[in-house]
Amino acid sequence: MSIKVAEAIGSETGGKDGVPGDQTGNEILIRTFKKRSYNFSQVLRCTNRTMAEQAASYAKRIAECSQFGYSQEHRWDGAKQIERVGADNLEHAGAGDFDCSSLVLECYRLAGLPIKMTGYTGNMGKILLGTGQFREANEVLTDIEYAQIGDVFIAPSIHTLIVITDGSKAEHDEDIQPDPMRYVLIKGDNVWVREGPGTTAPKMFVAHKGAKHPYIETDPATGWYWISTPMGTGCITGKTKYTEVI
Repeated sequence: MSIKVAEAIGSETGGKDGVPGDQTGNEILIRTFKKRSYNFSQVLRCTNRTMAEQAASYAKRIAECSQFGYSQEHRWDGAKQIERVGADNLEHAGAGDFDCSSLVLECYRLAGLPIKMTGYTGNMGKILLGTGQFREANEVLTDIEYAQIGDVFIAPSIHTLIVITDGSKAEHDEDIQPDPMRYVLIKGDNVWVREGPGTTAPKMFVAHKGAKHPYIETDPATGWYWISTPMGTGCITGKTKYTEVI
């Protein structure tokens, strides 16, 4: 048995950027999984089965819409067009483009995952895990037949895709819950959340005393915390005067 996936792979000319719309029908497509030259090193599974199935359904619908194409330069235009008409009416959206990562992330946004229109193959793993609604599905790396609808394959900084059919060994783990969520509690006033660890990283927004953000991991070099926020994945100081993991 072979699983089916949805993926955005290239413009109508085979390049990185095309005009809005899918002139060939092969820019965003559904096909049997092919590993090809991609080194998929991570498979993430949404622990909310309903959300996973909805995301896969949106991927299938987008792939079947001729007005959506591929572009890295205008990679969020397709999502913006869908935002204008609503997820239920995406077939009536205007022409717009995706690339591989914006396609997968937008499908989960449409399914209700609280993430922004941001991210690429290099950091989308952290973004998805940071929501607390994904876990690693390492068994799929050794046997593709364990794949489930909604699984996200990631080759960091190279390619990503979403699974739209179950493998023959899919176990349908609806009852598996994510690990207990840990949070970073803001103890001080006006603590900056930044795009990376350290005070030289670009600022994202100010976190206020009493706020809590899902904890992802601690940067070993600086002691700063990676956290999930409504604006995407960010970093915040680990000094106990200002923050605490709870």
